[in-house]
Amino acid sequence: MIWPFTGPAALWLALYVLTFALHAVFASYVVAGAAYALVRRDELAARTRDRLPFMLGLAITAGVAPLLFLQLLYQHRFYTANLILGPRWGAVVPALIAGFYVLYIAKAKPRLARAALGVGLACFVFVAWSWTEIHLLMQDEPAWRAMYAAGDRLYTDAPVAPRLVLWLGAMTTLFAVVSLAWATSAERRLLAQLGLAGRAVSLAAALYLGVPDAATHGWLYVLGAALAAEAIGWIATWRAPDGVGSMIVTGAASAALVAATVVREAARLALLEPPRPSALAAGGLLVFLATLAIGGVAIGWVVRTVRRSD
Repeated sequence: MIWPFTGPAALWLALYVLTFALHAVFASYVVAGAAYALVRRDELAARTRDRLPFMLGLAITAGVAPLLFLQLLYQHRFYTANLILGPRWGAVVPALIAGFYVLYIAKAKPRLARAALGVGLACFVFVAWSWTEIHLLMQDEPAWRAMYAAGDRLYTDAPVAPRLVLWLGAMTTLFAVVSLAWATSAERRLLAQLGLAGRAVSLAAALYLGVPDAATHGWLYVLGAALAAEAIGWIATWRAPDGVGSMIVTGAASAALVAATVVREAARLALLEPPRPSALAAGGLLVFLATLAIGGVAIGWVVRTVRRSD
C-alpha cells in the first residue's frame, strides 16, 4: 500500500483526514436523519428527531478541526474561493444557525415537527451543496478570473451536482450505520435497506464522475475491499438482525470512510502550497496533541452522559 501523504505537510494531512472523517459521521446523521424523520412516522424517526440537535452540535464542533487544517493546507486556494463566492458562501453560517434552531422546534413541538424538519433539511442540503461547490472551485483556477470578471457568485460547473449526489448517498449509509447502535431487530432490517440504497447511489455517482488519476494507489483497493465487506455486513444484518452483521458493517464502513477520504484528498495533493520556513520552524505540537486528547475525553464524557440520560 502506498501512503500518499509525504513531506512537511504529511502530519497535517493525516490529521485532516481523520478529523474530517469524524465530522462526516455526525454531519451525515444530521442530514440523512432529518430526511428520515421528515418522511417516516415510526419509533426510529421519533428517536432520530430527538437526537438531531445534539448530533448537529457534535457535527459543528467536530468540523472546526478539519476546517482549520483545510485553511492551513490550502490557504491561497481556500481564501480565494471564499472571496469569489462572497456573501453566497457566507450564507452557510445563517443557514446552520437556522437549521440548529428548527431542530429544537421539531423536538419540542410535535405539531410543527414536519415543517421544522423540512426547513432544517433544506438548510443542511444548502450547506452540503455550498461545501461541494467550494471544494471544486478551489481546484478550478481558470474559473476564478471568469467569475470575478463577471461578478458571478455561483459556481455551476458540471461535477457539482453528481458530487453532491455522491455525498448524499454516502450520508444515508452513514446514518444507517450510526443508527444500528440503538435500533431494534425490525429497524435493523430497514436500516440495512437504507444502507445498501445509499451506497448504491454514491457508487453510481462515483462511477459517473470517474476516478482521478492521482487516486490510483493502494487506498483505492482498500476502499473497494471495505465496500465489499460492508455490503456483506448489510446483507447479513437484513437476514439476521441480531447477528454479527452490524459489527461487520460498523468496522467496514469506518474503513471505507477513512479510505474514501484519503482517496479524495490524494486527488488534490498537487494543489498543496510549499510551507513557509517560519511555519516549519514553529513549535506547538505537544500543545496541540494535549489539547486533542483533552477534547477527545470531553466529547466522550458528553456522549456517555447523554446516552445514560436516554
